[in-house]
Amino acid sequence: MTPDELVHYYPRLYHMAVGGMWPMIQQHGLLPTSHIVTTSDLSADEQASLLMRRRSTSVMIAHPVLGVVTIRDQAPLREEFLTRSLTDMTAAQWLGVLNDCVFFWPHPDRLHTLLTARRYRDRVQDVVTIDTYSLVEAHHDAIRLCPINSGATLYPNAPMRGSGTFRTIEDYPFAQRRKSHSIPAAIAELTVIGGVPDLHAHVVEVNRCRGADLLERLHP
Repeated sequence: MTPDELVHYYPRLYHMAVGGMWPMIQQHGLLPTSHIVTTSDLSADEQASLLMRRRSTSVMIAHPVLGVVTIRDQAPLREEFLTRSLTDMTAAQWLGVLNDCVFFWPHPDRLHTLLTARRYRDRVQDVVTIDTYSLVEAHHDAIRLCPINSGATLYPNAPMRGSGTFRTIEDYPFAQRRKSHSIPAAIAELTVIGGVPDLHAHVVEVNRCRGADLLERLHP
């Protein structure tokens, strides 16, 4: 895939944050869980519990710089199905990959599916819309594309995953995927390794939502 194709087919990217997190994101950018946890005042054991094990529930921590931060749960990663779906990594290694990235949905259909999912539809979310061209220009080398929902293994037949799941833009087999998948399904996720501290430079709009309902425009 080329960057131009990525921008053409997916001109906007969407990040769903816990409601109320936009002021922190606006000031500090989108930071991966690993950065937030390792720069916190948590003990080594507490950090390991958040980063090396599946988080069954969301956790709120007080960060010395960021303030109160909600770290999302990983409940959709059912451990027994995750283990059998991994090709060449341990579960801890997979969690490490996920914790080192921030995630965007590359199509509004996927965003809508998550917003209206049973787990989230009654909760307030801050939805950040990003300009794809701007993000690619600034973070090309750190961007990875993924064909599956990397944070979900809900069923025994969960898609296989491993060290080759996340691909660079140029290495992603988009043309091959398009032979059997629609545009919304051809790329499931876009991730940025290490986060996007300059997120403010790429934001198009921010909306506070509950399910499919718009509650408030937060930006601009």
